[in-house]
Amino acid sequence: MPPRLIFRYIARKFWGPFFFAMGVFATLVVLGDTFEKMKNLGNGITTLGDVLSYSLVTFPNWLATIMPVACLLGAISVISEMVSNGEWTACVAGGFAPRQLFKPIVACILLVCAGTMLMQEFIVPPLNVKANYIYYTRMKPRPNYNQYLETNVLIKISPSQMLYAKEVDLTKGAMSDVSLDTYDDKWNISQQIIAKQMVWDSQRQQWLFVDGLQRTFTGQTQTAEKSFQELASPVTIRPDQMSIGRVYEELMGIRGLTKRIRFHKQTGIASYSAETLRQTKLATPFVTLIMCLLGMPFAISTRRKSKILNIIASMVIAFTFWWLLSMCSSIGQNGYINPFVAGWGPVVLFGAVVFFEFKWLKL
Repeated sequence: MPPRLIFRYIARKFWGPFFFAMGVFATLVVLGDTFEKMKNLGNGITTLGDVLSYSLVTFPNWLATIMPVACLLGAISVISEMVSNGEWTACVAGGFAPRQLFKPIVACILLVCAGTMLMQEFIVPPLNVKANYIYYTRMKPRPNYNQYLETNVLIKISPSQMLYAKEVDLTKGAMSDVSLDTYDDKWNISQQIIAKQMVWDSQRQQWLFVDGLQRTFTGQTQTAEKSFQELASPVTIRPDQMSIGRVYEELMGIRGLTKRIRFHKQTGIASYSAETLRQTKLATPFVTLIMCLLGMPFAISTRRKSKILNIIASMVIAFTFWWLLSMCSSIGQNGYINPFVAGWGPVVLFGAVVFFEFKWLKL
């Protein structure tokens, strides 16, 4: 049989177990999350429609989470079925090397990874915002909830300037109850600007203090004060370049994390947490591929077709890899190791394991 036909034949066999695994795991996860949220039905506000709406908008996020396990189960199932039916032996006897038979499966996995990355980048983040809105307005209501309003924000403007705002709404380009403190070399406060508002002026491309007081400290107990209606601030970062939202970094896409990292670097805020998550997300396609390559040689030794065995093997490999990834990510987010090491270290380590595994099995 021509190699192209073998390639297509194996690729077609992959999708059945893949969609089966994805359906089973997605159903279990979504049902578990839905039933857990149903306990909010007794608060007198939440309805069944709210719970179902929340489950619907969070479904893509769960789907992206279970994709690696579904790929692993699909890959192991295809190979073990070919082995049990004698197709694998026939192909090898016909001159095909195991690596050649792995290629169509790898191609399918890479296709799934590409789709998952696009979904996590363009579909999941806006749906997470909608999920938060449903959760905090219908399921666990917060008084006067505004998903775009951030409270008690502290921003480092320069090495000697700190900006505090009681409320910030970047969608409107406005901050309220603002205080800008300037310190000298000994970290004694030398100047303070207090204003009711700070608004973004798109023409001047800078933030303006509105209705405030400028206080200069001329001594330990002496100050000079001057009121103003409008005063230019030293902040020139556009609202769309700022990232101080309440959205958890774990739920953000690569673009959102990149924006937050850039803003943190501009304002002198530590960015190792966001950088670790960004590197982890960039490594996700390689994580899925390596996870599958770890399990695929195992399927060759399975002489009998057993879906239960495949599921157990998939879960053991997946959770072992995820445990290491989660541990490294947690350590990196707390700043104990370099974000690049935290994100790519497990990939390099397990990649080396795959290399020596294939070399030892002569695949």
